[in-house]
Amino acid sequence: MRHVQRLSSDLANKIAAGEVVERPGSVVKELLENALDAEATRIRVEIELGGLARICVSDDGVGMDLADLTLSVERHATSKISTIDDLARIDTYGFRGEALPSIASVAKVTLTSRARGSDEATELIIDGGAPARMRPVGANVGTSVEVQDLFYNVPARRKFLKTTATESAHVGEAVLLAALSRPDVAFTLSRDGKVAREHLRATSRRERVRDVIQEERLEQCTGERGPMRFEAHLAPPERARAGAVGLHLFVNGRPVKDRLLARAVANAYGSVLEPGRYPVGALYLELPFDLVDVNVHPQKAEVRFADGRAVFDALARELSSGLARAFSIPELGPSSRPWFMPQRPPVSEPSPPSEVSLTADSLARAASTPYAEAATTHLPLPLAEGAPTELFGQSAFYGRLRFLGQAGGMFLVCEGSDGVYVLDQHAAAERVTFERLRASFQARTIASQRLLVPEVVVLSPAEHALLEEHAEDALRLGVDARILSGSSIAVHAVPTLLVRASAERLVRDLVAELSRASKRPFHDAADLVLATMACHGSIRAGDAVSPEAATALLLALDSVDFAGHCPHGRPVVMRLPFAELERRVGR
Repeated sequence: MRHVQRLSSDLANKIAAGEVVERPGSVVKELLENALDAEATRIRVEIELGGLARICVSDDGVGMDLADLTLSVERHATSKISTIDDLARIDTYGFRGEALPSIASVAKVTLTSRARGSDEATELIIDGGAPARMRPVGANVGTSVEVQDLFYNVPARRKFLKTTATESAHVGEAVLLAALSRPDVAFTLSRDGKVAREHLRATSRRERVRDVIQEERLEQCTGERGPMRFEAHLAPPERARAGAVGLHLFVNGRPVKDRLLARAVANAYGSVLEPGRYPVGALYLELPFDLVDVNVHPQKAEVRFADGRAVFDALARELSSGLARAFSIPELGPSSRPWFMPQRPPVSEPSPPSEVSLTADSLARAASTPYAEAATTHLPLPLAEGAPTELFGQSAFYGRLRFLGQAGGMFLVCEGSDGVYVLDQHAAAERVTFERLRASFQARTIASQRLLVPEVVVLSPAEHALLEEHAEDALRLGVDARILSGSSIAVHAVPTLLVRASAERLVRDLVAELSRASKRPFHDAADLVLATMACHGSIRAGDAVSPEAATALLLALDSVDFAGHCPHGRPVVMRLPFAELERRVGR
């Protein structure tokens, strides 16, 4: 058995780098945070080959003198905190003192800084964690950090990086979040010598969000409850996307990824926002420092609230009031729950019930369950009380049903030989469309319908890069999306089966699914992508269905590989036996 020994500082830094520095975008994020903490008013980011060849972040901040510069590349040396009590009131972006030494251990770093009031600058050079070399140089006040050959001495890490376009997109996302966080600072991003993004100083968050997100309509909502204050700039519900990729969250000025906050914002839209979809925009949440812990994630991308349930409830309800006025949507009811209950257990998902009610209301609720939740909880979805476990063993089962009418704008009511059958019209149509799309995809024969006028869609940097990387896969799916300058694409064609769907929404949700499946080969995730696409081209809840269309749908269900559920796992049919009806009316 080996003896315990102290790790060398070089090895310790490389281990820390594995937590802090995932990719070029992580480097840029850390350097941007240092620049903002240094009171910069202008920050310039330059990258080459997606940041692998070169990254340079320059600012006009306060700069560092020789002593501070020397200590800045030592692990756990920082100017942000000095005592344990400081951890409870962190008001800076950085505080751990790990970024610069971690970066310097896996790259060739040149750090140049001149403090305000100083006559000269100092240049410090570190090559992969080797001892630093210093010399006086001429430079403007501020700091410039140049990072070359990232991961050159950790080749295994380079193998996990994506294409140049994808890595560039992650850098762009880091700049975008920093720009949203600090509208009073000017940001410039250059890629391979060309300016790719520029944000001039803005007078307000509202102005900066409009500049960055480029949505046609963003409504401002502000409010407070107890110690919590928020400012949100959100798009109408019809602009919502699958997943929270277009919703940017900030807690005390820090960009974070938080499912609780994202869900609270989505819930504020009420029933007008479909499950699994999130609005586009930005939320700025302000809380006392002692009610939020930022020291829970190596990259400071997550936070923990002292009472997450209180934050969720207060934000959803207060935000709902502003959204109701802005978008003329129903407002959530008032809550009698006090703001802060420190003894309240953390928010958790409700346990799945052992049985599911068999009423039409329960079918509607089950039909609206997001795929991700149904897939992870394995929610039992029986067809009906007393129903046989499998209704579909006999041939032409659906074709023998007699359509009676449409109920609630959502359900097709049919009569069979043994009872009444109620079908979720969207789930049924979605299953048929999915099976047809999947068969065509496997045969490489998905037919496309060219648009009369190509539709231009503005994507985020990450979405743009992802679609560029998967352009050939998208074409196999019948979506002809061509890359334009900036972050725009032009949709020239969509699958013929989906011509009724919005081309923009189709592309945005396609990108969302590609993002979720980015760690797997495309063919392994194709069914999930096809299921999302099928959802758009199918009859929806609220659509009127004629007897002829209903009969055609029933016949089509008999022609697909069908097991009683839509491709997202929702049940299609509920059966109520005649014997049960007779019992309930006392016959």
